[in-house]
Parts: sequence; structure tokens; C-alpha cells
Amino acid sequence: MDQSAASDAPSSLIDMRPATVVQVALLGVILGAISWLVTLLLGRFVLDAIFCANESTTGICLNTNVIAGNIAIVFSAIGGVLGLVRLGVYRPMLVAIAAAIVLWGIAGWVDGLMWYESLVWTILIYALSYAALTWLVRPRTFLIAIILVLVVVIAARILPTI
Repeated sequence: MDQSAASDAPSSLIDMRPATVVQVALLGVILGAISWLVTLLLGRFVLDAIFCANESTTGICLNTNVIAGNIAIVFSAIGGVLGLVRLGVYRPMLVAIAAAIVLWGIAGWVDGLMWYESLVWTILIYALSYAALTWLVRPRTFLIAIILVLVVVIAARILPTI
């Protein structure tokens, strides 16, 4: 086989520069910080005011931080799609949805830590999730990308509970 013909064959993976992965990780840092801040503000000033003012809703009042965090994840996923599109990432919707599923409940994971510890962990987990999932959806075949993402999402949801 001719050497030039072998190099002209399309790769089974979409090319991605390392700089793009760094940019996606920085997007994850920004989304993590914003999500942490929205969780804090939404939990303290909206949900606590609504659910913790009445004694009949004390069960919900105990989980306002987690509920606020999940609402913030939805907003950050929307921002994630917009940011990933802006960066020209392949399959941005798949990355954002998978990241939202992986990160669901992160406010409960970092609850009880000092504010700066929870901020740092939230930022790190967001950056790692977005960068890893962006790298993972590179196969040209959509079915392979979906299977890879499903395996990672299921592992990320099940392994911490073991």
C-alpha cells in the first residue's frame, strides 16, 4: 500500500488539539465556580426562605443545598453547551448532558466542607468531568461514543456508592 494513501484515510477519531482540552478544562473551572456560587445564593436566599420558614416543610429544608446544587447543574449544563459550541468541541450536547448526569448531586458531596474546600472540589470535579468527556466523545461512530459515555456515566454514578 502506498504511504500517502494510508495517511489520507480518515482517522476513527476526531482530531482534537491539546489546547482545546485545556480550554474545555478552563470552561469547566468557570462553570464549577459559577455553579458553586449559584448553589450558595439559591440555597441561602431562595430555597431556605421558601422551605425553612414553615415547620411543616422541615424535611425539604434539610436538603435545600442539594436541591439548589441540582438546579445550578441544569444552568451550568446550558452554559456548558454554549461554551463548548463556542470552542468548537465535537458533540457538545452529549458532553454537557453526560457531565450533568455525572455531576448530579455534587452539592451533597461537598456539603459539610469549609467553603473554600467545597469551591475547590467543585471546580476540580467540573474541570475533570468536562475535559474527560470532551476527550471521550471523539469517535466518529456515534454508537461507539454513546457506549463509551454510558460506561463512564454509569461507573461515575455507581462507583462512589460502593
